[in-house]
Amino acid sequence: MARLREFDTEAALDSAMQAFWLRGYEATSLADLMGATGLKKGSIYKAFKDKHSLFMLALRRYLEQSNVCHREHLEAVSSPKEGISQWMHSIIDKRGKEEPRRGCFMLNSLVELAPHDDEVSALLNAHFGYIQTLLSRAIAKGQSLGEFRTDIPAEELSSLAINLLHGIVTRSKGPTPLAELQQQAHTVFKVLV
Repeated sequence: MARLREFDTEAALDSAMQAFWLRGYEATSLADLMGATGLKKGSIYKAFKDKHSLFMLALRRYLEQSNVCHREHLEAVSSPKEGISQWMHSIIDKRGKEEPRRGCFMLNSLVELAPHDDEVSALLNAHFGYIQTLLSRAIAKGQSLGEFRTDIPAEELSSLAINLLHGIVTRSKGPTPLAELQQQAHTVFKVLV
């Protein structure tokens, strides 16, 4: 008879996500994962197969959690202008106020792994497409309501805004003051109006 798992898989996955987010994939050792999750080596392998599989589960979990925020601000809002502004500032505030500054797990993974890990690259490309679709729809709705400029298509504006926002979030890992990050986000938003 197989033994039942004696730990909370979701909690272990959250703890592993935090370890990978703080250190990156390569710098996170099995000992780090054991310390973060409180699990022994055998339990990690039984539950998650290997380090890469655990990382992919953690990254998917992070993306799913992020999507809650994206949908909350970009879908079903009466004012896309207000929703997008709140979305941008919530992302910057979250990254700029945390200590230690870890940046965005998604962007960290993009830089570290996507150039040579096809599975990470495919997952992140799908995620970026999803976010761009959400933002593009919100901008198009705002254009129809007269909230955003109409001389540039919504798809182009969303791509530009996401790329600029990702640059700001990447800088949030460093010593850039929160007020400066917020001002940069405000400037990106002004491009839309």
